[in-house]
Amino acid sequence: MIHLQRIRYGRAHCARGATLLIGMILLLLMSAVALTSLKAIKTEERMAGNLQDRYLAFQAAEAALREAEELLSQPSLPPFGVTNGLYRYDQTGIPAAFDFTTGNAREYPSDLGLVARRPLYIVEQMEPGVEQGASLVVGTRYGADMRATYRITAIGYGGAAATRAVLQSSYRR
Repeated sequence: MIHLQRIRYGRAHCARGATLLIGMILLLLMSAVALTSLKAIKTEERMAGNLQDRYLAFQAAEAALREAEELLSQPSLPPFGVTNGLYRYDQTGIPAAFDFTTGNAREYPSDLGLVARRPLYIVEQMEPGVEQGASLVVGTRYGADMRATYRITAIGYGGAAATRAVLQSSYRR
């Protein structure tokens, strides 16, 4: 004779099913939290990279400014006109700060390593006796103690050529 044994499913079986369901819900919630955290980390990493790129562009532009000041500190200056990044106040055709090319600006002479391209700069010889942004009256001459004033504009590039920093300074000699 065959004996059939009756198996009873009671509370213990339902409890195991509920535990599985709760475990699956907790696993789903932890996965969602982990994905959100990974997305935030990726965004922060991109922000840090962009900040480093901007810093590189700023440092490259600063190096170009120092190079131009070194050029202006020499005993004799090259001629100023409308070529090669040296412009006189009475000339037209001075390029806009964001429109530098190697044809109308001077290129920084050495390689800076991490930047996409070498920085560029232009030097403008200002009208004698008139300092841009100061309280001098335009066109007024102030005797023999007048010094020549130059405006230097430099553009530096970061690790990507699209990242740019433009700096400007005045130099008197």
